[in-house]
Amino acid sequence: MTGLRRHTLVWLSQVPDTETPDDSVRAAAWHRAERPFVVTRRRNDGAPVGLGFCTTEAAHPELRPRRVAAWTDADRIVRQARPPVLAEVARCPAAQARADSFDRLGAAATNAGLDIRVYGSWMWQALTGERHVHEASDLDVVIDVAGHDEAHRVASLLAGEERHLAFRIDGELSFKGLGEVQWREILQDKDEVLLKSIDTLQLVPRNRLSR
Repeated sequence: MTGLRRHTLVWLSQVPDTETPDDSVRAAAWHRAERPFVVTRRRNDGAPVGLGFCTTEAAHPELRPRRVAAWTDADRIVRQARPPVLAEVARCPAAQARADSFDRLGAAATNAGLDIRVYGSWMWQALTGERHVHEASDLDVVIDVAGHDEAHRVASLLAGEERHLAFRIDGELSFKGLGEVQWREILQDKDEVLLKSIDTLQLVPRNRLSR
């Protein structure tokens, strides 16, 4: 309805709404720092845009980052961007201990002509410089694909590369005008896949991904 996709980074003209007063304080601080929120799913049909962000506690760095849900009207979005590219995330200090894995995946993506974008904990680590990743953190990726055949090729590449990496690859393949499917589902022998978009969450026939 707004042309937005899940995982899009957005900057707002005012603080979004949240569930609790404490989260409102967090959202206000996040907004003042001019940090982006991430588009998730609408809460209800026709409702404002769902958002998320992930904060750390400076006084308690040992605690897991807190994921905060929020929402806003679409007309409060003043700027938007895709999630950061793999190379940008690979340059953050936390990635240096796994540089060989990032380099390998980056080279495979370049050879295959893929634009790998990163969301989740590694994205927040790269964007904020705060501690969001840990030893067992997955790398969450989102990759645009033109249809099911390309999706299968990309999923096969990820599965092959993952065996040689120091982290597990999680994430989704994004089908233009439809939504996203978890990449491992593409490799499964099922007639239906779970399709997620800003507006819907539904099982759809696999052949719909090629339309």
